[in-house]
Amino acid sequence: MVGHRFSAPEITWRKTVRRPSVGEFIEGVAGRFVTDLLRRGKYLIAPLDDDQFLVLHLGMTGSLRIHDARRDPPPMVRHIFPLDDGREMRFIDPRKFGHLWLLPDPADAMRKMGAEPLEPDFTVAVLAAALTSRRSPIKAVLLDQSVIAGLGNLYADEALFLSGIHPERSANGLTDQELPSLHDAIVRALSTSVAAYAAARDAEWPDPPVALSPWSVPRSAAELCPKCQGSVQMIRVRGRSSWYCPTCQPAG
Repeated sequence: MVGHRFSAPEITWRKTVRRPSVGEFIEGVAGRFVTDLLRRGKYLIAPLDDDQFLVLHLGMTGSLRIHDARRDPPPMVRHIFPLDDGREMRFIDPRKFGHLWLLPDPADAMRKMGAEPLEPDFTVAVLAAALTSRRSPIKAVLLDQSVIAGLGNLYADEALFLSGIHPERSANGLTDQELPSLHDAIVRALSTSVAAYAAARDAEWPDPPVALSPWSVPRSAAELCPKCQGSVQMIRVRGRSSWYCPTCQPAG
């Protein structure tokens, strides 16, 4: 995308566009060059050559594809952004949870965001400071984007499993030994998945998979814990499904 110009996008589900109006969005994107591609948490940010920013959030089931425009689009393509080289950026959004913005400041599309977990400034001390006043279950806190930017449900389960922490433990009750372990597990969970998706993208472009499972913790009661061979369980923490091993992740 970088260095290419958009033609007028085709928006088929108007509610996806949060700001400005759909007409202003289409007019503002048409004819603009993409100068870079950035990320903040779960948001993708494309700076344009007129100092505006195209901001995308894929929601729970969304994905992007860059396809030749002559190729039949896959199912559930909601929006199409034609490029100047005969390709299209296709926004696939089965459940219509995705969002689009065109803004002079991308921060206006986001709530308060915490530290980026794969950046050097995400340290054990930063994690400890973010948890120190929070008595909520650690699983719920990890999903709070103001604590850690971009950590999703599956990654939080994996990090808690790798660090041996029960998902219902109080966030501010973790010990000085558990905090470094959780920090390391968060980074490992994300890094492992990023590497797996990068390899799959290189191998299967332009149609890479969107639902890889590079997890250690099973997400089925029919599977056994790889550490102790015991049964895993699923509980709901603040409404979110949470898979864990009762033996390896004791309640405390």
